[in-house]
Amino acid sequence: MNIIDVNLNLGAKEPFTIWHISDSHLCLADGRDNERKNKLAASRANEFTGGHPERLTAYAEEQFAAVRESGAPLIYTGDFCDFVSEANLDYAKRLFSTVDSFVCAGNHEFSQYVGEAWEDEDYKAMSFEKVCAAFPANNIWYSERMIGGIRFVAVDNNYYYVLPEQIERFRAALSDGVPVVLCVHNPLYSENTYELVMKNKAPDEPPYLCGCPYELLLNLNDHRRRQQTTNELTREFVDLCESSKNLKAILAGHLHRFVSCAMNSGIPQIVAPGGYANEVVRYTVR
Repeated sequence: MNIIDVNLNLGAKEPFTIWHISDSHLCLADGRDNERKNKLAASRANEFTGGHPERLTAYAEEQFAAVRESGAPLIYTGDFCDFVSEANLDYAKRLFSTVDSFVCAGNHEFSQYVGEAWEDEDYKAMSFEKVCAAFPANNIWYSERMIGGIRFVAVDNNYYYVLPEQIERFRAALSDGVPVVLCVHNPLYSENTYELVMKNKAPDEPPYLCGCPYELLLNLNDHRRRQQTTNELTREFVDLCESSKNLKAILAGHLHRFVSCAMNSGIPQIVAPGGYANEVVRYTVR
């Protein structure tokens, strides 16, 4: 297991440790799932592991054992499951019950067959209650939790937008002077983040950032441009993050590689690498 150690200066009263894992993309199916899901599990597991599907569960077990043995909390920023299946959700519920966790949803958590349909709130509703039950520690759509005097806030932004109730609750979370860490699946746009993410990419490759200006999406194909086009409320959410004096850091996933960058305001944004590649982040918070 590759552990990336990062120091975070957030204004904690005493130093503490947290783990950050994202994008394990578990690809499990069994006799309770239909034939299509079983075939999908085999093909997707091969894609993520280069023909060694057993690595997905082996790596997850190793990572969660390290978290469990440390006694520190785990921040998980989405896509533990690659798609909705009985086997994936049962495995998630079992493994997350063994650690102290705080979770936000990823887009794959609600995906039925990976890319077979347009995914939005109606699509998510097909499996929302069932998926949430697999992560009982907190509400994966919006939650707040105090750890070491820091307020961690999980917001589901996995379709590149936020909803009115989420932004209003987040605004209230920022209002009382307590240091806040935002936990999301899709990283937020900033000029610095965009530059780092797009380095060595072709212009027609997606940035996969929430709140990305429309003019930076013009080279994408129609599906990706529509998928990642922001709206006024989501832009307001990003602006709120940029302007808040109480927001101290953003933790994200989705990109499948480690990125340490900053918002325009200087707030650090840390993107965890892919758990499917057995990479995790461990923070010393001060």
